[in-house]
Amino acid sequence: MAQATTRVNVNRLFADTFETHSPNANPANLRIQAGVLLLFFISLFSSGCSKKQDDLLLINDAMPSESSLVVDPEKDAVPDQVAAMIPEQERSSEKTFDVMTVAATTTALPDRGPDVAALIEAAAKKTNGPVFESWQNPKLVLVITGELNGYIEPCGCTGKENQKGGLSRRQNLLRSITQCGWPLISFDLGGQVRRFGRQSEIKFQSVADGLRAMGYAAVGFGPDDLRLPAEEVVAAVASVGNQPTPFVCANVGLLGLDAKITPRYRVVEMSGMRIGVTSVLGDSFIKDIHNDAVEIIPAAEAIAAVSESLQKANCTHQILLSWATPEESRALAARFPQFDIVVTAGGADEPPAQLPLLPGGRSRLVELGHKGMFAVAIGFFDDANNPVQTQRIPLDARWGESRDMIRLLGTYQSQLERLGLAGLGLTPVNHPTGRRFAGSTSCTECHSDEHAKWIETSHSSALKTLQELSPRRDSDPECLSCHVIGWAPQRYVPYEGGFMGMKSTPHLAHNGCENCHGPAAAHAAVERGEVRASDAEQERLRSELILEINTPEGRTKATNNCLECHDLDNSPQFDFDTYWPQVEHSTDKSTTTPPAP
Repeated sequence: MAQATTRVNVNRLFADTFETHSPNANPANLRIQAGVLLLFFISLFSSGCSKKQDDLLLINDAMPSESSLVVDPEKDAVPDQVAAMIPEQERSSEKTFDVMTVAATTTALPDRGPDVAALIEAAAKKTNGPVFESWQNPKLVLVITGELNGYIEPCGCTGKENQKGGLSRRQNLLRSITQCGWPLISFDLGGQVRRFGRQSEIKFQSVADGLRAMGYAAVGFGPDDLRLPAEEVVAAVASVGNQPTPFVCANVGLLGLDAKITPRYRVVEMSGMRIGVTSVLGDSFIKDIHNDAVEIIPAAEAIAAVSESLQKANCTHQILLSWATPEESRALAARFPQFDIVVTAGGADEPPAQLPLLPGGRSRLVELGHKGMFAVAIGFFDDANNPVQTQRIPLDARWGESRDMIRLLGTYQSQLERLGLAGLGLTPVNHPTGRRFAGSTSCTECHSDEHAKWIETSHSSALKTLQELSPRRDSDPECLSCHVIGWAPQRYVPYEGGFMGMKSTPHLAHNGCENCHGPAAAHAAVERGEVRASDAEQERLRSELILEINTPEGRTKATNNCLECHDLDNSPQFDFDTYWPQVEHSTDKSTTTPPAP
């Protein structure tokens, strides 16, 4: 580089970044900081002080044993006065995160996480296949992830051993690779969240913190990321001090392209190889971004603007992170053939076992699957006959749990708890029936046998399950929706009159009768004589709550009702015929025993 460089310790920088988001930090203060930071950026860049240029990030061969960055202060650093505007938060006396700085060894393949028993690895290998079996001493490994879609961790309701994904397993995968002494660079396509609202904003910040802790070299944006308020995104992704942002995008400008909150491209050097990377949001997604604080130009136009700079950087390989349809990504690859690795959004639920070569035989198309369940590794070898190998990696139980990411999840859950359901901006919606909820204890007087059976099931202690987890999940709407009465499970919002906390609605705790049979307040009031009703009206209220499964139509309705919570994400092993006997409670077997398939 022409200018002087400053060598900074990555470990300390990452730790400092996370301590500013300690579990004791006030979320309201964090939002104030974001707003102040946004206003400062607007003032700074509108006054002409926007000379930051595209990053040249050099990760030296010393990584992973003693990682350091060579940073060009003018290109990579946010001015000191910007960093000074971010107030210090309360800090934990314990170091919040340990970044991936481990001694290099070459004694084993990275086939499981630290402290994971061989039996667990063997079970995962049998179910989901082996990893890295033919890899021997790669010169460089690229790990590519993306499309997290808000799935920051597997649900775990029916056991995480049957589920894939989560930041915790991802970090252990990366650590396992570095512990083998394999030089590693990580990239993420983007797509961290999938909905609007305060919870998604907090989640995006948490994921961004996690990606920094894991040492990602480049991260793109998905469309839902860019639908969040601009001040929240800027606060999450902006460089602080000498620590450059991991986020990179050629055609998206937070606060405008001229603001250059994120660089347009990045070059990473390791093991004598130079990897150039940029990212784009595909044109088909641009029209859906209605955010005045985000400037977006066509993907091809943006790539053309940075391609010359990447060529001049003498890159060994070039990567395009393309949040676009596979068809769009293929078209961009054909137009810009210098990218020998093109990562696309969309595609199948799982990555293909082998990465396909695009026409021309030089570029590989990488699909990642959905919900962050997989990573894809590309290894470069000093082997003329087999210079490149690829590996689809299921993020299953073989990788175990990272304590760092568990702490991060604890911070995330603590923020949700402090805000509460009202602070998260959850607005109750009308139930499709228009009726209200009574609570399971209201059913006991007339349905004592059924209630006794319910007490024996895990449904009766569903909320307690969340309360006993570490960290607790009973303030998380995405968990509450299937563990209390009166929520829309797939929308993560309460119905009118549904559970809103143990202080105001303790009678609606746990997964009770009305989640299957429907709201019963009117029925209970009539049966107790609190409300007068005709015989016909009383019979109508009773019939509305009957759930029959002795007909194909009734069985389908009952099964679909179960699948609202027992879906593929939360209960992948669910089978109605297996689960129903565990909760069957009617005394009339002729109307409740499912017919033989």
